[in-house]
Amino acid sequence: MIEKIKVSVLIYVLNGLPYIERCIRSVMNQTLQEIEILVIDGGSTDGTLDIIGNLLHIDKRIRMIHSGPGVGLQFNTGLREAKGEYIGICESDDYLLSDMYEKQYELVKQYQLDVLRADANHFVEDSNGKEYTFHVDLSKEDGLYDCVLNLTEDSRVVELGVNSFWSGLYRRDFLLNEKLFMNETKGAAYQDTTFSFLTAIKAKRAMLSRKAFYCYRLDNPNSSVNNPKRITMLMEEYRLLKKRLEEEGLFEKYRDTLFSWRIRGHLGFYDSLSEKLKKEYVPLMRQELLMDMLPEGLWEKGFSEKEREVVIRAGWSEEALAEYLEQIYRELEVMYCRLEQIKEKVPIVIFGCGALGKLVYRYLTFTDRKAAAYADNDSRLWGTYIGSVPVLRPEETVRLFPDGVYIIANVEHFKEIQDQLEQYGIHNGNMIVCNDYGFFFKHVLLKRTLRNEDDNAGIL
Repeated sequence: MIEKIKVSVLIYVLNGLPYIERCIRSVMNQTLQEIEILVIDGGSTDGTLDIIGNLLHIDKRIRMIHSGPGVGLQFNTGLREAKGEYIGICESDDYLLSDMYEKQYELVKQYQLDVLRADANHFVEDSNGKEYTFHVDLSKEDGLYDCVLNLTEDSRVVELGVNSFWSGLYRRDFLLNEKLFMNETKGAAYQDTTFSFLTAIKAKRAMLSRKAFYCYRLDNPNSSVNNPKRITMLMEEYRLLKKRLEEEGLFEKYRDTLFSWRIRGHLGFYDSLSEKLKKEYVPLMRQELLMDMLPEGLWEKGFSEKEREVVIRAGWSEEALAEYLEQIYRELEVMYCRLEQIKEKVPIVIFGCGALGKLVYRYLTFTDRKAAAYADNDSRLWGTYIGSVPVLRPEETVRLFPDGVYIIANVEHFKEIQDQLEQYGIHNGNMIVCNDYGFFFKHVLLKRTLRNEDDNAGIL
């Protein structure tokens, strides 16, 4: 019997047979021994319960809890049953690296944190079980990491948007005292949105960590993000979040941030739909955006160009919004085709050394091509290396590679970089703009990863 439970790990599952054993064993194998493992089942009928039953006999720290279905209900049931000082979360199709909670518990105790969130590893598996893993940053801002933040005063974390809420730890008493439960709406989609938002504005002692221990699966066909029937659930979740903020007198303070979350949520949801459902979703999306349209000028602050344009088009008409969304995907397809058609032996320069630039580099490795250099306007980076690739002054790359292909990997300043390269004499036809991290990740990097899998399957 463990005298003091340091971490209660909540695993909510419903018919998770393909992945549940790996998930639970990754928690069982944690180097931090003073944990309890709460498996909250929502009524599985596919053999999941047999797997859990077998593991119960191996590890007495596992507790099986039966609940009604729904992520919100299952999470809340587990939270109320938990006895640990801190709460960890592992979704049933994911897994953890073995030293996650040992390292994270040391941090939360050292700094007396309410909330710890961390970068994560996203992965897909091919038919032979080979994993392709991608490190995903919570933030592009170095100053947000490895320092104690008061999120009631510092809004930078919540402004990051919906993020990896399951990648860290939460002080249990903080969650209970602030009544930070998930919404218990029907279904199992998006019920973590309100939880993620509220924990990002209520923690007085929080920290972001760059160390990624959580491994998040991208290729589960039953995941809520892959299910087109979740339209009304997404909308309901944002309505409930707005209501909670209004009840606590916080709506005006976070109105613009909530609006930004909604735009990103709608774009992400739209991205998961079939072409037929995309067309059906546009009027619903427009109706939702118009319902809480921010005063003119306010919504422009801190929004990406794409988000601003979505709001503008929504204000014009349903047809204008649909046309713009279709344009986004046409441009994505053109970008992908141009990347794929870069000729062999043509020098490739990645302009931008941030997270997006590193994604571009990873993409190139899947196509057996190499970057000749990075270019960046940050003089602190000149003369350094990312891997084996040198970071050079933009003028130097143009001198060395006047006929090269320049992949512009920058979200905010891509137009200025285009103008800069044109002034240096680089033809527009030799530039490829990659200005959206999420879309590049899904529609270029993962597309190429899965294509490689299909090509290999065909060879075998």
